[in-house]
Formats: sequence, C-alpha cells, structure tokens
Amino acid sequence: MTAKTQTKTPRSPAKRDGKTAGKMAARKTAARKPVKSGYINARVEPKLKKSAEAVLDKIGLSTTDAVTIFLKQVVAHKGMPFPVKIPNKETIRALRDAERGRVTRFSGTTEEFFAHLDKTTR
Repeated sequence: MTAKTQTKTPRSPAKRDGKTAGKMAARKTAARKPVKSGYINARVEPKLKKSAEAVLDKIGLSTTDAVTIFLKQVVAHKGMPFPVKIPNKETIRALRDAERGRVTRFSGTTEEFFAHLDKTTR
C-alpha cells in the first residue's frame, strides 16, 4: 500500500479571501495620502466660533477643512491670502463708535440713503 502525499501550494493572502485583498489595496491607497497629525489650538470668542461654524456648515465645510484651506492659501500666496492693512485714525474711531453703539442706522433704499447724505452734508 502506497500512501499518497498531497502538498498544498501556498496561496497569497490576496487569494485567501476578498477581504484581505481589499485591505491590502486600502493600505496602498492610504499610504499615498498625507498624514494629518499636526494640531493647532486657537482661542477664539465662543460667539465667533459658533457663527463661523454655522456659515461653514451651510457650505459643507468643517472648521478643520476651512483652516486647512486657509493655510494652503497662505503657502500659495507666500503670505496672507487677502490684503491686511492698518486702519487709519478715522476708521479706528468709526469702529470704536460702532462697537459702543454710537452710530446712526439707516433703513431704506440706496437712493434714499444717498439723498439723506446729500441733505446732511450741505
């Protein structure tokens, strides 16, 4: 009586099951993406944060997405992605007046507003 020995050829992990093949493909894809491991802690007024998050939510962005976009624009522009200027004395005074509620509010059409300005400057 002769015994037959059957040898199994080893299979690659990808051929064992479809899940392993998918995991390997996912690892290769994941290796190409940059790792997000840097953290930025910024203190902002809670009201400002909440207002900004509401706007960003409407356009489908997270705060992290918005900060990432901003930082990419800083790199692309090699500086701030918008003009940053020091306000003159008149602008600073107007901003302080507005913060303190010492401003005149106008409701009406643009034409009515300019007519009002014409009357007050004469």
